[in-house]
Amino acid sequence: MWRFGSCIAASSLIWYFSVISFYPNIAIVTLLYLFSGGWKWLLLLSKVLKRDLLLLRGGALVAIKTKRIINNKILLSDKLFENTRKYPDKLAYISADTGKCWTFLETEEFVVKVANLFYASGYKKGDVVALVMENRIEYTPLWLGLSMIGVVTSLVNYNLRHDSLKHCIAISNCKAVIFSEDLSNSVEEIKNDLTQEMYCLDTYSGNMSDVKCISKLLETIPALKPPRPSGLNVTDPLLYMYTSGTTGLPKAVIVRAQKMMSVLLMANAMLGVGPKDVFYDSLPLYHANGGATSCHSIFNACTVVIKKKFSASRFMEECCKYKVTSINYIGEICRYLLAQPPRKFDQENQIKLASGNGLKASIWKEFQERFGIEKIVEVYGSTEGNVALINLTGHLGAVGFSFVAFPFLNKNKIIKVDRDTGEIIRGRDGLAMLAKPGEPGQIVGLIEPKGLVKYDGYLDKTATNKKIASDILTKGDKVFLSGDILVMDELGYFYFQDRTGDTFRWRGENVSTNEVEGIISRSVNLTDVTVYGVEIPGEEGRAGMACFNDPERKINVGDLQLALQRDLPKYAHPIFLRMSSSMDLTGTFKFQKNKLRDESFDLEMYPNDDFYYYNIKERSYAKLTEEIRQEILNRSVRF
Repeated sequence: MWRFGSCIAASSLIWYFSVISFYPNIAIVTLLYLFSGGWKWLLLLSKVLKRDLLLLRGGALVAIKTKRIINNKILLSDKLFENTRKYPDKLAYISADTGKCWTFLETEEFVVKVANLFYASGYKKGDVVALVMENRIEYTPLWLGLSMIGVVTSLVNYNLRHDSLKHCIAISNCKAVIFSEDLSNSVEEIKNDLTQEMYCLDTYSGNMSDVKCISKLLETIPALKPPRPSGLNVTDPLLYMYTSGTTGLPKAVIVRAQKMMSVLLMANAMLGVGPKDVFYDSLPLYHANGGATSCHSIFNACTVVIKKKFSASRFMEECCKYKVTSINYIGEICRYLLAQPPRKFDQENQIKLASGNGLKASIWKEFQERFGIEKIVEVYGSTEGNVALINLTGHLGAVGFSFVAFPFLNKNKIIKVDRDTGEIIRGRDGLAMLAKPGEPGQIVGLIEPKGLVKYDGYLDKTATNKKIASDILTKGDKVFLSGDILVMDELGYFYFQDRTGDTFRWRGENVSTNEVEGIISRSVNLTDVTVYGVEIPGEEGRAGMACFNDPERKINVGDLQLALQRDLPKYAHPIFLRMSSSMDLTGTFKFQKNKLRDESFDLEMYPNDDFYYYNIKERSYAKLTEEIRQEILNRSVRF
C-alpha cells in the first residue's frame, strides 16, 4: 500500500514540476480560477452534466424530427394513416364511460368521412368550426377530419354558458357550430344570437331549426380521402384553444399543427412514449394537457382511454381494467386520488409514467409510492406562450430546469418584477434585471422570428401585443410575458410560485377575475366589487373570493347565487363572499387586490365585515363563523 501511495505522490510531484517548468501560464490560470471560486462551478457541473446532456439529446431529436415534418409537409392526419397501415386492428380509442372502442382503421374511416362531409358542404381551407362537446372518443377524430381540408376547429369550453359561450363562438369567426346532444341546452339558450350553421353529432330533438345530424349524414359518406387543399401545410393553424391568459375574457390561442406535433415528439423522444403504451385521459379535451394526450394514438400509435369526467373513485380501477401504462394529471387529480381510501387497485395498476403539471412537493413522494408509479414528469407551459419546461429527472417539486452546462441554449429567463404592479424592474441600461438563484421573478421566453416553432399568441393581435415586452436581455429583443412567478435554485431547477395579473387557477381552470367581476356587477347592479384568489390549506390553486363595497348590506346572497349558477361555470363561482363597509383604493382608484388576497377570510381582522362561504353539502352560501373558519384551516371542511 505504501508503495502505491509513494507512486501517487511521486507522480503528482513530477506533474507539478513539469507544469511549472513547461506550462507556467496554464498553471497560473488554473490556480487563479480555482482560488477565485471556479471549483464551485466545477462541482456544480458535476451534478448537472448528465441531466443537461439528457435534455440536450432529447431537444436535438425533437428539433431534427420537427424540421423533417415541416420540410416534408407531413400533416397530423398523415401520421394517423401511417399508424393505421401498421396497426389496423389495434385499439386507438376506448370510452371508459360507454365501453365503445375504435380501432385505428375505424378511427381513420371516421376521420375521412368527416373530411368528406364538410368538403362536400363547401367548407374550405381557412374556415373555422366551433366544437362544443364533452370528452368522448369522437372528439379528437372530429377536428382531425376537419383539419384534412384545412378547416380550423375552435375548441370551446363546454362549461361555459350565456355571454361567455357567445363570446367564445363570436371571436373565432366560425362558420358552423358542432355540439353534442347532451350540451344542446347550452347552445339553445343563445340560439337567437347565433347565425352559424348548426350541427349535432348525435340525433337532435331540441327546438332549434335546421340542425344537421352528423352521425346520420356520415352513413352515406364514402370513406375515401378528399383532395388535399392547395397550400395546406403543417405550419397552418390547426386549432383555436381558449385561455384567460392573465386578464379579461377567454381569448382564442392559435395552435399550429407543428406545435402540437412537437409536443407529441417530445413525449416520444424524451419519455419513450410509443405503441406499447395505453394512456388514460380524464382531463378536458379542449385544454392543451388533455387535448395533446388524446393525440398520442394518432401520432405515437398508443391506445387512449377517454373518460368523460374525472372520477377519483373510478380512476385507478379503470386504469387496472384497461391496463393503463401512462396517465396525465393536474395537481388536483393527485390530491383527490390520495384522499381516496386505500384499495387493491393502488398497487395492481401498471402505470409507469405520470406526466402533467401542478404536483406539489408535499405530496409528490406519497403519490408516487402509493400508486407504484415508476416515473413522474412535471412540465410547465401555457397554451398561448413559448415557455416550455420539463422535469426529466423527477427532482422533487420542480417544473423543469435550465441548462447549466450549456447556458447559451437557454431561451427562458426569470426577470425581476414589482409584485404589486407586475411592472418589469429595469437597470440603468434600460434592460430587465435578471433574478438571482432563490429570488422570485416572472419567467419569460425569448421570441425568435426565425425559430423552428413560430410564436403566434392570440387570434386577437392587440391581446398578443400586451403579452410581449421589448429590450429585456438586449436592445431590440422581444419576449413573451408568462405572467407566472417562478424561482430558480443554483442547480437550475425552476419552481412555480404564483400567478400575476387578474387570473387565478382553481379546479385545473384559469379563472379571469375581470370576467367574474363583470357578471357579478351586472347581476347585483353594483360596480364596487373585486374578485381574487385566496389559498386554502390542502387545496390546489386558489379559491375565488368576491369582496363587495356594501355598507348598507343591500346584496341578497341568494339572488347572487342564482345569477352565478346561470352565468358562470362551477369552477369560476367564488367560494367566499365578503360584504365590506368600505374598501381601500389605490391612488388611481383601483382595488388593492394584493392586500385583500393577503387578508383572505380572516374574520378577526375585520369584525365589521360579513363573510360567507359556499357550503358544498347544502349547495348554497352560508355565514362564515370563526368556528367554521378554523374547520376550513384544519381541513375538516372541503370544497
